[in-house]
Amino acid sequence: MYCMHCGHELPAGAFFCPNCGSKIADGAPAAPTPAVEPVEPPKIDCGLSLAIAAVCLGGVLGIIALVYAVLAKDMYRSGNYEGARRTAKTGRIWSWVSIVLGAAGLVFALLLLPRIVELIAPGLLEM
Repeated sequence: MYCMHCGHELPAGAFFCPNCGSKIADGAPAAPTPAVEPVEPPKIDCGLSLAIAAVCLGGVLGIIALVYAVLAKDMYRSGNYEGARRTAKTGRIWSWVSIVLGAAGLVFALLLLPRIVELIAPGLLEM
């Protein structure tokens, strides 16, 4: 007879396993339990690098995206995979909004720059 918890061979008539101390169920024959392989956690992209790019281009909205990315990373480490997936998705949305608005602002500023310079210092661009 073997212990159902650790698989150690039990002496006849034992009530407890001498190896692990588990109680033996009424002298019934016990078999070792099969080893359960650990389940690998799902891969989740928290969007941290995208959020950093959003901070560089989008400013304040990028900071919101960065906060979401860090929260998603923390949730993933604590084992809350579903929460990490949802939070990472929200962070990626904020990242892209920040990047698009930042790029649009940059293009707008570059298009208006000659007009602004003309208003501030007339004749400066005619050189």
